[in-house]
Amino acid sequence: MSNTKIGVISPYAEFTEIVHKLARDQHLDVIVREEITDRLVISVKEWEDNGQVEIVIARGVTTALLKGKVKIPIVNIEVTSFDIAEAIFRAKDAGDEIILVDYEHKPMSLNYSKISEMLRIDFRTIIYQCEKQLDRILKDIAANKYVVVVSTGIHVLQKAIELGLKTVLVHSSPEFISDALNKAWYISKVRKKDLHLCNRFQSILNNAHDGIMAVENGEVTIFNPVAEKITGMNINDVLDKPIAELCRLNATLRALYGNGKPVNSQILHLGDLPMIVNRVTVQLGQNNHGITVTFQAADKFRRIEAKIRQELHNLGLVAKFRFSNIIGHSAMISETIKEARKYARSEAAVLITGESGTGKELFAQSMHNESNRKEGPFVAINCAALPENLLESELFGYEEGAFTGARKGGKQGLFALAHGGTIFLDEVGELSPGLQARLLRVLQEKEIMPVGGQRVIPVDVRVISATNQNLINSVNQGNFRKDLFYRISVLNLHIPPLRERLEDVPLLFKHFLLRLGGPDIMESLNINDNMLEALKKYLWPGNVRELEGFTERYIALGEDNITNHATFNALLAKLKMTAKGNPSTINNNHFIVEYGNMIDMEKQILAQAIKLFQGSKGEMARALGISRSTLWKRLKEFGLDSNKGKDIVS
Repeated sequence: MSNTKIGVISPYAEFTEIVHKLARDQHLDVIVREEITDRLVISVKEWEDNGQVEIVIARGVTTALLKGKVKIPIVNIEVTSFDIAEAIFRAKDAGDEIILVDYEHKPMSLNYSKISEMLRIDFRTIIYQCEKQLDRILKDIAANKYVVVVSTGIHVLQKAIELGLKTVLVHSSPEFISDALNKAWYISKVRKKDLHLCNRFQSILNNAHDGIMAVENGEVTIFNPVAEKITGMNINDVLDKPIAELCRLNATLRALYGNGKPVNSQILHLGDLPMIVNRVTVQLGQNNHGITVTFQAADKFRRIEAKIRQELHNLGLVAKFRFSNIIGHSAMISETIKEARKYARSEAAVLITGESGTGKELFAQSMHNESNRKEGPFVAINCAALPENLLESELFGYEEGAFTGARKGGKQGLFALAHGGTIFLDEVGELSPGLQARLLRVLQEKEIMPVGGQRVIPVDVRVISATNQNLINSVNQGNFRKDLFYRISVLNLHIPPLRERLEDVPLLFKHFLLRLGGPDIMESLNINDNMLEALKKYLWPGNVRELEGFTERYIALGEDNITNHATFNALLAKLKMTAKGNPSTINNNHFIVEYGNMIDMEKQILAQAIKLFQGSKGEMARALGISRSTLWKRLKEFGLDSNKGKDIVS
C-alpha cells in the first residue's frame, strides 16, 4: 500500500506470526515487539524519538498504558465477545473455577453473562483499575490452586503464573488484526496529509512579517514568532491559555487584543513603537467563532513606500529636476522661482503659462520635488500628442474588453498611477470638450472611472497644468470650459520668455556647453565675452529650447577658426535671418528688432506688423496705438505702403 511504518505491540508469538503474514499480504512495513510491561512505554518512545514508526497498534491494557504517554497515534485492537468465548472454552478443562481478570480502561461493552449462557460455562469476572488492585486480586485468587485465570493482558498472566495459578490468554482473531492494520495505514495517510498542511501553515506563520494571534473559545490557538518578539511573551506560555488572563499579565497584548471586536488599520502607540492593528472575526462553526489579530510596526509601511518609490523610479514616474537645476540669476527668473517655491507648499492646482521652450515642465517637476508629495509619483503627459480616444484611455485607464484591441486585464490610467503624487498635463488647452468634462469631474470628485468600467476609483492627485495659449481667450471663444479653467488655475505661474531675461543667456549657453561637450569645451572653443554678448542681441523666439538646440548644433559642427569664431557667427546670423523672415514665431505679439537708430527700428516694426496683420491697417493702428492717418503717413515715408490705398478693415 505505502511506505507507512507501523509499530505493533504483540502479546504472544502467534499474534506476531499473524501480523507478519498479513503485513506481507498487504505490503505494509511493520515492526513487531513482544510486550514487555516494564519497558513498554520506553520502547514505544524510542520508536517515536528515532522516527522508526508513524503509528502503533496495541490491544487492551497495553493501549490504555500507552495513551497519554506518547505522541504518536495508537490503534486499539478490540477484544470481541467471540475472543472471550474462545478463551473461556479453552479454559474449561484446565481447572475447577474460571476467573476472567481484565482492566477497566473503557466502559464495559461485553456481556459476560450472555457469553456464559451461550457456552453453558460458569466463570467469574473481576475488573481492576490499577496495578496494586491487580496484585491484591491475584493474591486472593491464589488461595485456590484450582483456579484458571483468563485475561487479555499478558502481564496479568505472568503475575498469576508466579503465584502458581493456571492461565489462559485471550487471543485476537486474524480478521480484527487485519482490520487494525488497515485502520493504522489509513490514519497514518490522513495524518501525513494533515501534518503536511500543518507544516505549511506553520511555515507561513513563522515567516510572516506581521504578528499573528488567533483566539478561539477564549483561548490563544496561534501565536507566531513576530507576536512573540513584539509582546515579549514565549509561545509556550501563551498557547491554549485564556486570553483574558494573558491580557492581565501583558500590557502590549492587552492593547493589541483590545475589546476583541473587529477593527481595521487601527493605529496604536505602544511606547515609541506605533503599530497598525487589524482584528477580524473568523467563523469556525455554526455557533463558534474566533478572532484573528494581525499587527505590524508602522515603519514597515515606510519601508514599503521606499520600495514603491524605487519601483516608480525604475518606471520613470519620478521628477528628476529641482529648483537648483533652473539656470539663471536675473530678477525675473529669481522672482518666478520664489513664487513657484511658495506654490510647492500648497495642494491647490497650478496652471503654468509661458511660451514654448521656457521650461514649464522643469518648474512642474521642481514644485513636485519640493512638495509634500515628493515621495510619490510624478506623471507627465502631453495632451496634444495623442488623439482624443487614445488620450482618454491613457489618462483614465480602461477595463478588459472596453474596445477592440484592449489589453487583456485592462490597463491602469495615468491618474491612477499618479495616486499620492502629481500629474502634469502639458498643453492642457488642447483637450477636447469631452475630456475637459471628464477632467473637471476628477478635480471635483477626486475619483476616476476607467473606460468601459462600472466602478469609480478614488485618487489623490495634485494637478499641475501648462499651456502656451491664452486660455482666457479660449474661454471667451467657447473653446475651453470656464469652470475647468478656474479649477486648474487656482494658482497661476507665468514663466518669462528668454528675451525678457537676456542676462541669463550666457549662463545657459555655458551650462549647455559643459553638459553637452564636457569640461574642456570652453577652452577648446575659446569662448569669450564678445560671443556671449552677441547671444544677448538675439531675442530667442524659441526660448531656452532654441538656445539648447543652437548650442548642440555648434558643438556638433565644431569651430573652424577659434580666433574669429566663423561657425558661431554663421549659425547665429542664420537664426536671425530665419526669425526676421518669420515674425509670427515671436508668439504673434513680439517683433525682432535689431539695434539701430529710432528711424531704422521703427521701419523694422512696421515691416513686421504688415506681415503679422496681413495688411489690415485698422488692426495695425489699434495694436500700435496710433491713428490710421498717422500709420498711413509712416508707411508712405518708409515706402511700405504696398496696398496702394486699399485697406482691409477688420
